[in-house]
Amino acid sequence: MIAAEPHATAEPAIVPGAERRRFARVDVALDGRYMLADRKDHPCRSVSISPGNLTLEAPVIGAIGERVVCHLPLLGRLEGEIVRHMPHGFAMSMITSRRQRLHLADQLTWLANRDALGLGDERAGERLVPSKRSVFITLSDGRRLKGRVLDLSRTGAGLTVSQGLAPGTMLTIGNTPARVVRATEEAIGVHFHDAIPADVFNEDIRL
Repeated sequence: MIAAEPHATAEPAIVPGAERRRFARVDVALDGRYMLADRKDHPCRSVSISPGNLTLEAPVIGAIGERVVCHLPLLGRLEGEIVRHMPHGFAMSMITSRRQRLHLADQLTWLANRDALGLGDERAGERLVPSKRSVFITLSDGRRLKGRVLDLSRTGAGLTVSQGLAPGTMLTIGNTPARVVRATEEAIGVHFHDAIPADVFNEDIRL
């Protein structure tokens, strides 16, 4: 059974670009679990997700307005209420703090761009999402941009950035020199000049 958890209360400011992505929808199939008001646990599969709404294929369809708690891989615990019935499931409106919306926007950007950026499950080597995700990116002409790390391996990373950058751009992420190797409208994939040492590669790393 999915245990109830307290609502998040932290409300930090959203970084530039997050508000623009807030209602972007991603069509993605993730197998998870959900719980309705009767607190019984059921399997489900996501159909589409945005930081404000979630559509699920689900065997048990609750009532309009009924509370739902859903757990999906990569996205974690999502809470809200049913707003629309579908032929094989339902759509729910999610209750989220600004921190949660920012996290969801980043994760959905990663899901939408992971193949184009070479961040899919097939990428060689261990990868993680660091606990300290906000970074400053310094370009070769001295300009500084804001970014957030979506995905990190010892040899490269995927990031959202406050300005589009072309493949081949040389930059420094925090104190880590790198080169843009892939880019989409929303995100970039970079290759580090030097691999991160194995003994410092963990969720607490700061680039």
